[in-house]
Amino acid sequence: MQQRLPIASLAPSGFAVDEVELVADSVRVRLRPRHLSAVCPDCGRMSRRIQSQYMRRPLDLPLSGRRVELRIVARRFWCDAVLCGRRIFCEQFDKDVLARYGRRTQRLEMIVHHLGLALGGRPAAAFAHRLMMPVSNDTLLRVVRRRTVDQHDDLNVIGIDDFAFRQGHDRSCERPATAGSSSETSCGDSVSMCSAYGPAL
Repeated sequence: MQQRLPIASLAPSGFAVDEVELVADSVRVRLRPRHLSAVCPDCGRMSRRIQSQYMRRPLDLPLSGRRVELRIVARRFWCDAVLCGRRIFCEQFDKDVLARYGRRTQRLEMIVHHLGLALGGRPAAAFAHRLMMPVSNDTLLRVVRRRTVDQHDDLNVIGIDDFAFRQGHDRSCERPATAGSSSETSCGDSVSMCSAYGPAL
């Protein structure tokens, strides 16, 4: 029995599909937010009064070998709070779906990030083009740097530059290595080696 792809499955969480259009080698999906109101970022008051609308055009994951461009009808709202200094504000979407000023959905951004980590700049950009996710090598590196800076996890494992030790140079504590120790139990040994050969991190 033949099954058809539900159009609603093309929309990220919190959006509804209004229209799907095939244009050359791309798919344009027109979306609208499901919620009817938005929260003022300054005072936190809910508003339903729409001041105007504008279009956002982020890229999304490819579909059947075609690029996917989302066309989201975003809205500007009036803030009715008397003491609020902001009269008009733009609605913001879930940061796990589409970041503020984002040009790609977060699910596409994650793929771009992993490609940049695994392959680097130019190889990852060439591979992304073949996957119908066109992105430049500079953009790949920017995504990797930005997502690395955004992470604030505690340091658990420290890598050691064994080549530097064999050459008589100590670079183990100047910067973290790209490859960490194989297990958490060896982390204590790595830290003690750093303190013995140079300043601790």
